[in-house]
Amino acid sequence: MTLSTLLSYRAGKSRTTTLIKFGSERLSYQEVDNRVTLCTGGLISLGLKRGGRVAILMENCPEYIVSYFAILRAGGIAVPVNTFLTPDEISYILNDAGCEILIHDDAFAYHAKKIRSALQRLKPVVFDAIPRREAEERGASEGGLAVLLYTSGTTGFPKGAMLTHGNLLSNAEASASALEVTYRDRFLVFLPLFHSFTFTACVLVPLCSGASVVLLKSVKPFSLVVKSIIRDRITLLAGVPTVYNILSRKRMPFYMKYVLKIILNLRACISGAAALPEDTLRNFEERFRVPLIEGYGLTEASPVVAVNPLRGPRKPASVGLPLPGIEVSIIDEEGNTLGAGDTGELLVKGPNVMQGYYNLKEETEAALKGGWLHTGDMARMDDDGYLFIVDRKKDLIIVDGMNVYPRQVEDMVMKHPSVEECAMVGIPDGRGSETPVLFIKTREGVHAEEDEILRHLRGHVARFKMPRRIFSIDEFPKTATGKIRKPELRKWSITGRAGKDREA
Repeated sequence: MTLSTLLSYRAGKSRTTTLIKFGSERLSYQEVDNRVTLCTGGLISLGLKRGGRVAILMENCPEYIVSYFAILRAGGIAVPVNTFLTPDEISYILNDAGCEILIHDDAFAYHAKKIRSALQRLKPVVFDAIPRREAEERGASEGGLAVLLYTSGTTGFPKGAMLTHGNLLSNAEASASALEVTYRDRFLVFLPLFHSFTFTACVLVPLCSGASVVLLKSVKPFSLVVKSIIRDRITLLAGVPTVYNILSRKRMPFYMKYVLKIILNLRACISGAAALPEDTLRNFEERFRVPLIEGYGLTEASPVVAVNPLRGPRKPASVGLPLPGIEVSIIDEEGNTLGAGDTGELLVKGPNVMQGYYNLKEETEAALKGGWLHTGDMARMDDDGYLFIVDRKKDLIIVDGMNVYPRQVEDMVMKHPSVEECAMVGIPDGRGSETPVLFIKTREGVHAEEDEILRHLRGHVARFKMPRRIFSIDEFPKTATGKIRKPELRKWSITGRAGKDREA
């Protein structure tokens, strides 16, 4: 089975069941499947061949999901694009992936025009302008490439994780089983659909079980999220720690906590994409009496690796147990397997693990060494098999569930004529997110104001990657080999030890 044939199968089994609710619009499984078929024919008429890459640059809407499945039905490969990126950043991804077509909505018309000027071979097309033509599904296999999901690497340049139909299907089915999803469930989707966690957990998982999806354009205004939870009688909610922190702390009339217990239909909430603070977990469950289940994953694993069990012990600070069919191992620097309680790098093996990074042989061999996915995350496992993520081996910063790799920002800062050295780190903000903090050392005899640095970055770096605070320092702490000691910078960020602090 492929992702496209799964949709057709479900359309046959649940013809009139609502698959997508978006505002006042309701689309049944059969209606979505029909739209996908017509869009498939349109993409083929635009020249999409088997194996061709098609990028999607849209805000959350039913057309996003239709486009995604139409690309696959036409035998193509979908390339979801982070909508927070700048046109320059998007151009890099589309060029690297070899995209032939870019499907976008009106909100990204400017982006599409600028990207087209950089990539002459690209065909940008607004979804509504795609011809509607009947088309049969082009043959694909579970082992065939379905999606290129770009994730930044330690070099700062995005890498395309190659995920097959089988990778995504196995992960969705295992997640659905762990969450005991049925056709009666209703998922609320407000996180961006380009995110691997969102699409697997909030689209593919319900699709596996014939459940329904209530789609919101975004998390803002947040009041619409709360209203939808109640009005649409949502049963499963997938979010990032920031969302649950807001819900657990948001002021409400004293009687509302009693009302919510009566009217809420939620049976579980899932937290992913970043570490969940223990106090957020505790406050949320005390207020709503709904299990808040933390999990762990990464794009290269389609993405879910582990989740706390719906039934049985849920351990605070733990990301739970590996999903069925997934193996995990923890190793030391020499590659030796560690026992319970010892901290080392987390490795993953299973049908959900990517095929590799597109056109990056060395990076692929390093990531999949010995048949295991080397996550780069430091973890430990207890005697019961529960995983605890201790730290990140990489310098990844997570801002509201979005990955920020400092090197990309640092490289751009270094292009400023006044900057001699720089480094960016993330510090916890107490909400389950992190604040990017930039340290700069200017060239002798010159000075750079924070506004200069920020103006220099704008247009080249997405807003969520921008530093929130800037420290100007005389010297960087370094190792004997000359590498900047970022752990020490993190301490400086918190204590203010590093001299002049500039609020960006």
